Amino acid sequence: MPHSAHTPRRARRVSGWRALAVVPALALFAVGCSQGSDDTASASGKGTSLKSGLGSKAKDRKVTFLLPQDPGDPFWTTIAQGAKDAAQLLNLDLNMQTSSGDQSKYNDLIGSAVADKPAALAVVLDDPNKYTENVCAAQKAGIPVMSYNITQEGKAGSCTLGFVGQDFEEVGYLLGKRLLADHPDIGKGDTVLTPVEFPDQVYAVQRHAGVKRALDEVGAKTDILGTGIEDSAALDKITQYLLGHKKTAAVVPLGGTPHRNVVKAMEDSGVKVPVVGFDLAPQIVTGIESGAIDAAADQQGYIQGFQTVMELGLKLDFGLSPASINSGGSGLVDKSNVGIAKELAGKVR
Repeated sequence: MPHSAHTPRRARRVSGWRALAVVPALALFAVGCSQGSDDTASASGKGTSLKSGLGSKAKDRKVTFLLPQDPGDPFWTTIAQGAKDAAQLLNLDLNMQTSSGDQSKYNDLIGSAVADKPAALAVVLDDPNKYTENVCAAQKAGIPVMSYNITQEGKAGSCTLGFVGQDFEEVGYLLGKRLLADHPDIGKGDTVLTPVEFPDQVYAVQRHAGVKRALDEVGAKTDILGTGIEDSAALDKITQYLLGHKKTAAVVPLGGTPHRNVVKAMEDSGVKVPVVGFDLAPQIVTGIESGAIDAAADQQGYIQGFQTVMELGLKLDFGLSPASINSGGSGLVDKSNVGIAKELAGKVR
């Protein structure tokens, strides 16, 4: 829905954060929390800012941070935590809301934010066209907009100041090459299953393109399976696929939901094949430790939330231009470095 002065359909609000200021030594004061009556958690507190003005120079400190999925999901939990931590450091009033997976509601939230006129706005652009009008309306209204996790080329992307997220295609290629290096017997005529929540969304398309590029080099092919975001449904779909395709050469989950269910699916189906995949969760860390999963690409959702809010805060206080950040870089998590990931899994990893 395009921006208008009318109130759009109401999406569930996750939390309203009145964050603490950062003191010169970056020590934080304690803050009291209370539960609102409309499913809203709020916190308030006042500290001191740095002498430079970081944390206080801008008078309007309201930042709207829009989540496309509920923060109860392990991956989105880390993004939400990063955003909250950055807001606390910079004394920002963080208004975090979710559309619970509904793209139309998400577009409504963007339009509502334009009408509400926050000091800054953070969005996920998981569709090439759906959000363009409202995102560009925010820009025209003078609201700094950052995209995170997923962005778009073209007009929608041009109406944002920067992007914090993973280079999906390049990391997909990296994972594909890692699979082939660990299992050189995979080659011409072999089929690799690439399950993903939403095959048509841009993250899935780009990740698949990278994996496919690597497999094309040896003549192997991919088979995409849509799983959705519910764990039970994803587990069942992957299990049934493996039962019906016992000659599958490997599995490369393109999203966190199929990745955290693939080991159990192999156990239930009795089909054990090599696995490399995207994103981290406690189940994935356990799979890496056991050897059931060779490697995982961690896009580091905490950084996506944290750096997006930090860059908007720097823009508000000092007028600094946000920069795009490739979160997670090109590193993979495997048995050699899984220890730190295990310690932080489900929190900031």
